[in-house]
Amino acid sequence: MKSIWYYLGLLSFSSFLIVTSSATNSAKAQCIQADVGIQYNVSGSKEPTQRTNDVDMQSSGSCRGNTSVTTGVQGNVGGNGPVRQNRRVRHRFEGSDRNGSSGGSTVQIKVNPQIDVYNPAYNLDY
Repeated sequence: MKSIWYYLGLLSFSSFLIVTSSATNSAKAQCIQADVGIQYNVSGSKEPTQRTNDVDMQSSGSCRGNTSVTTGVQGNVGGNGPVRQNRRVRHRFEGSDRNGSSGGSTVQIKVNPQIDVYNPAYNLDY
C-alpha cells in the first residue's frame, strides 16, 4: 500500500513539472562575445608590472546563437628588472536578422587576470 502512495506522489509531482515548464516562456538564444587574457610575471623585481589591457568589444544589430572568443597569454619568468606588458584587442560582432528570426543583444564577458609573483631566487648571485 505504501508503494502505491509513493508512485501516485511521483506521478502528481511529474505532472506538476510538465505543466510548469510548458507555462514558462522560452528564452531567446543570444550571442556571446568573450575575451580571456592572462598577464603574469614571476621575477625578482620588487616593482609592480606596468600593464595595459585594452579590450574593445562592439556589436551591432540583433544576434542569435553565435559565439566568438578571443584569448591571449602574456608571461614573463625570470629576471629582476621592471616588466612591461601591453595587450590590445578589438572584437567586433555584426548581427543580422535576415532569416526573420530576431535575436537579442550580445552578452559580453571579459576575464583578464593579472598576476605578479615575487621570487627572490632571481636576485641571487652565483
